[in-house]
Amino acid sequence: MIEKTRGIVIKYIKYQESSIIVQIFTEDHGLTSFMVNGIRSARSKRSIGYFQPFSLLDLVIYMKSGREIQRLSEYKYLTPTHSIQTDIKKSTIVLFLSEILSKLLYHEKGPQEMLFGFLYTAVREFDSMTAQIENFHLHFLLKILPYLGLGVADGDELIRSMELEMIHEDQQLLNFVSAVISSDFSDDIGGSGQLRFKALELILNYYHHHTDAIGEIKSLKVLHQVFQ
Repeated sequence: MIEKTRGIVIKYIKYQESSIIVQIFTEDHGLTSFMVNGIRSARSKRSIGYFQPFSLLDLVIYMKSGREIQRLSEYKYLTPTHSIQTDIKKSTIVLFLSEILSKLLYHEKGPQEMLFGFLYTAVREFDSMTAQIENFHLHFLLKILPYLGLGVADGDELIRSMELEMIHEDQQLLNFVSAVISSDFSDDIGGSGQLRFKALELILNYYHHHTDAIGEIKSLKVLHQVFQ
């Protein structure tokens, strides 16, 4: 069946000499893998830039029930994301988040209007941000939780859900996590590099506690190197 839908590129892998298999989170079918033939060929008239992580695309797709890898008929930019592709700090955060999303969204199938809406808005805002980007991945990982049925109101609830007790000196960390949850992506909530790393470790522990989908995150080391 030929359908139109919107999609957010999560990641792609090379396939054979000139093709790729790309994971796209679509509004109507959730996380779906597509074959794109010949896109890496020198003769290709289309750029592989369309399939960089967090690209926002308008799609015409061939969907066949039971087929693991679907086909793309047409694709074009829904909204260009220029700074995400060219800013090294933003692209590092996107690399990290796309690795997590490729695992986290694996079972998110069927219509995904609300989750797609969150992702679409987050990507557009991140692309437009000129400051406060160092906390974006923390905002993202905490703000997506309600759409996955794992939302928490503040840092204290996050800790209680894992049945952990924090020592008195960690109250600054819990206050920081609470500030991330209650603020907007672009709000200035401060925080040192060390505090952000501790917050990220705590958030990832929360994910590991509530889901076995995440596993090892290979891009975490790169993220730390860029933002240390």
